[in-house]
Amino acid sequence: MKYYMHKEMEKEIKTISGYFTYLEEERLCFRGRDIVYAVGVGIVDNSCCGAGGGRFIEVAGYIVSWKDEVDKIGNVMSKVNPIEAEEEKKGIRVILEKLYPHSQINFC
Repeated sequence: MKYYMHKEMEKEIKTISGYFTYLEEERLCFRGRDIVYAVGVGIVDNSCCGAGGGRFIEVAGYIVSWKDEVDKIGNVMSKVNPIEAEEEKKGIRVILEKLYPHSQINFC
């Protein structure tokens, strides 16, 4: 089990070559258990190699408890179990690819 810090939506997070931002945070029921994931977009607009961007999804894991803790600086936290089984990752990936075509999907 690990802690998942809920994302602040539409806040630009600067990187060396651009920025990224989270657009939505969702729950998905998979095989009778809820999963939390965040959808974001990364923008490359400050790179010597050109500009571009892409959508990404961060799958945090199966929800154990929902928004029941706050860290010392006020971030809302949930507890999750990471998804480790490749078969489960594959099934979740199929669902997310239908909902969000052409997205990079990462399991945290």
